[in-house]
Amino acid sequence: MMKWIHTSDLHIGKQLNEFSLLEDQRFFLERLVELAQKERPDLLLLSGDLYDRSVPSAEAVGVLDAFLSRMSIDLKIPILAIAGNHDSPQRLEFCSRLLRTSGLYLAGNYRRIFEQVTFFDPWGPVHFYLCPYLEPALVRADFPGKELRSFDDAFGAVLDENLPQIDFSQRNVLLAHGFFSYLKNPDSVARSESEVSLGGSDLIDAKRLEQFDYAALGHIHRPQTTGREHLCYSGSPLKYSQSEIPYQKSVVIGQLCEKGNLTLERRSLPVLRDMRIIRGTFDEILRHTPDKQAAQDLIFFSLEDQLPIPNAMNRLRAVYPNALGLRIGQRENPENLEIPDQKAARPMDLLFQDFYQSMTGGPMLDGQDQIVRKICESIEAGGGTDEADPAGI
Repeated sequence: MMKWIHTSDLHIGKQLNEFSLLEDQRFFLERLVELAQKERPDLLLLSGDLYDRSVPSAEAVGVLDAFLSRMSIDLKIPILAIAGNHDSPQRLEFCSRLLRTSGLYLAGNYRRIFEQVTFFDPWGPVHFYLCPYLEPALVRADFPGKELRSFDDAFGAVLDENLPQIDFSQRNVLLAHGFFSYLKNPDSVARSESEVSLGGSDLIDAKRLEQFDYAALGHIHRPQTTGREHLCYSGSPLKYSQSEIPYQKSVVIGQLCEKGNLTLERRSLPVLRDMRIIRGTFDEILRHTPDKQAAQDLIFFSLEDQLPIPNAMNRLRAVYPNALGLRIGQRENPENLEIPDQKAARPMDLLFQDFYQSMTGGPMLDGQDQIVRKICESIEAGGGTDEADPAGI
């Protein structure tokens, strides 16, 4: 039996609203080591975006280095890892041939022929193919006679080049990083705020992967499959955006016996701090006394107050020290606001009222619209609000 733990999108070194998540990531990696000690997998699969930036900080490199060393050197668990779109392929692949002697297999750079690593169990060989994030521009250079416009075109060309060399009567596992979904139903895979691209131009048809016994996928942060159980996104280990808050994070434990006999289990690990949204008026939130753990969570606030609260964030951080941000009224979904056409044709005071409602989620209070109208009339007439004080304030 071949047993693995599959995770992806570590994004080591990530900051959220200038708040470092490095301690949360270090905590997760420690829990992952504990899980590996308990489960004793044959392999660890890391499907891209090991770092959050192509040039990670020294601290981020240190955190990942300590984890990889613990797994491959101390626990003797081989690691297969590929580059994601956030990684620098060249940096990630540095000393990769030398690191193989310690059981760390890193595939950073795109290759026309997938890098193959083979391991054995009582049922024979299991072939693992490493496919880092593919940029169509790089792939086009290898296929000058083909018109490769999209990510699907590029991946299809590379896969077609590899298929004749893969014996699908044996067991084969692919590690890949990208947006894989069925072209006939692209909405079958849910993406978070940080993964959406314009027009779905990076979509790759998941049907291309069906022949593999397992596809260890990365890039999508929500744990899910593409519609086939063996085409699997592990999801990110932590919540990295507000849209990920509702979803339970996990890693995938896979066990492959004879060909066709695959079992998968999702296992959730403890987190240092959860991410939550707290809704209510400013006074209601401050009147509520959270327990010690809840107060340390990563918090976004959605205030239902109609007017801005002076120094709101600093006052909230006195109770919730890891507060990440706040929004007032319906500003949580500003993209749903319908902005009138031909703004220049609308009076200035009405434009301001539109803006006010988009920021607060409600109309101006009685008398406020008259004050704004007087100020706008004075501005349009060329007057100044300081001298004329048309609003009487």
